[in-house]
Amino acid sequence: MAVSQYLNETGETRFKVYVNTRSKTTPALRAQRRASGFKTEKEAGREETKLVRECEREILEKESQGSTWGAVVAAFEKHLLTSSSGDALQATTRQDYVAAVRKHTSELWKRSAASITTADLRELFVNLRAQGLSWGHLNKVRAAIHRMYVFAMESRLIPDLDRSPTTNLHLKKDEEKRPEILTITELRRLLTSAREMEHPWYPIWALALLTGMRSGELYALTWSDVSLENSSVSVNKSYNCRMKCIKSTKAGYWRTVPISSELKALLLDLKRDAEGRTTVLPRMNKWTKGLQAKELRQFCIGIGLPSIRFHALRACFATQLIRNGVPPIQIQKICGWRDLKTMQGYIRLAGIETEGATEGLKVLPEMDLVEKAADLFTKAPTAKVA
Repeated sequence: MAVSQYLNETGETRFKVYVNTRSKTTPALRAQRRASGFKTEKEAGREETKLVRECEREILEKESQGSTWGAVVAAFEKHLLTSSSGDALQATTRQDYVAAVRKHTSELWKRSAASITTADLRELFVNLRAQGLSWGHLNKVRAAIHRMYVFAMESRLIPDLDRSPTTNLHLKKDEEKRPEILTITELRRLLTSAREMEHPWYPIWALALLTGMRSGELYALTWSDVSLENSSVSVNKSYNCRMKCIKSTKAGYWRTVPISSELKALLLDLKRDAEGRTTVLPRMNKWTKGLQAKELRQFCIGIGLPSIRFHALRACFATQLIRNGVPPIQIQKICGWRDLKTMQGYIRLAGIETEGATEGLKVLPEMDLVEKAADLFTKAPTAKVA
């Protein structure tokens, strides 16, 4: 707050007032006022008092409404990226949440977060949908906003709010797509071609198909995780190409993959060629950069197979085990899924639930009876003998 003097256009001395008031409870909230053209300092002082009161009233109104959307987003970002409160979210998920809220809600930035309603958010998503965003992406944005509101309510950034506006906001879902997958014949062709061409990715693809491990888990796998004596592989860590670091597995816990005879032979070959390397598989530059899907797609197209991403090898592994009669609960443990929900998609994909189910219908006439009936009408009648 200040009263200062200046010279106007005609060279006369005049006084101006500047008032800047911040909230004591929420420093991000502030109110500003300016006025000029006063002939005396006393007159400017009276105006200053008036403007201070106006700013104080404005601050009280803002405090009663809570923080602005922008202030809540900033606090949410600080909480997610610097908090050590034990939030279960992965680091990349935290970054995605912050990026989604910042990118898609900029039009709400200066509004009071408490004043934003379900209707406002619905309008926001209608506009985003018109821009071409998929329902799947919009549902992720909604999840990020919902988590932000939960944080704001717990932190008392939005007073008198006991439920997020996203609670009754239901968005559509994208149509379920058939997962990319190869048949057992195509899988054998993939590996046979890769081995004959001495392709550098052959051992990586083969190990993925024999263990069902994710790309990051394969990248992080070391020889200390492999026990040939116990015929088991311990999956306990994973590589994150975005963060460029080794972290825990996606599910957050370790699991064991049994070593089959084929897998043992592959591991012995890799061990023989390792030459002191601590990792089971060679680390190629494209893999480190996260380009494993592009490499597999290009190879599949080159040999005339359907284009699949790297993660599809995990689906192929699970599907083949299902078709071989391995109980879903065992596959769940081997692959590291927390529940059977993911398994249901692979069970449908393998066709185990429906295989042979229509065999007992028997609604069509038997072919020999049909042929006999046809003969009765097509054969010429024989002449009577006198």
